[in-house]
Amino acid sequence: MARPVQIDRDKALRAARDIFWRQGFTATSMSQLLKAMDIGSGSFYAAFGSKPELFAQVIEKYDTWSAAQWERIRTTKAGLDAISEFLHITVVDVSDKNRLKGCLLVNSILEMEGVDTELHQQLVNRFKGLEQVLSLCLQEAQDSGTLREDVSIAEGVGYLMTNIYGLRVASRAGLSRAEARRRVQVLIQMISKPNTGE
Repeated sequence: MARPVQIDRDKALRAARDIFWRQGFTATSMSQLLKAMDIGSGSFYAAFGSKPELFAQVIEKYDTWSAAQWERIRTTKAGLDAISEFLHITVVDVSDKNRLKGCLLVNSILEMEGVDTELHQQLVNRFKGLEQVLSLCLQEAQDSGTLREDVSIAEGVGYLMTNIYGLRVASRAGLSRAEARRRVQVLIQMISKPNTGE
């Protein structure tokens, strides 16, 4: 009896992530996925189910990576400093190649609207975790007196989420590192309590 094919799931998911990130879900064919993941169709369906199921697993892995990133940031930073660090890591201090790819999650949300309602909602829900972390950071900023007094936590989260979406889309349109850094600086300044020099 033939032995079942052993699959390195992490390696396969990374390969799938890269091609989805580069081409999008719709434009990526099964043959391209199988070639990139270096597995046969039988092994693919046994291990990952279907293309939409694979995509959901890729997004879950991507989300886990983002959560781990926040954990590392928050070991040394809090409040607006933590938010600024996150934006620099994910938008500014990335290679030109990756900046032009934008954010896999944002790209996929834009692509899936009107294409696959269930997948679109799953993607939107993934941003809830980011909203929660931003809310926590803004609460810390409010408690420390660094958040503008006329900005509520809810308003701050909405403002940040809108601009995070915008920065990720602008990255795909060719936003330079210098301009990305400037926009992040202005973004944080807009919700920071003015320094009166007292």
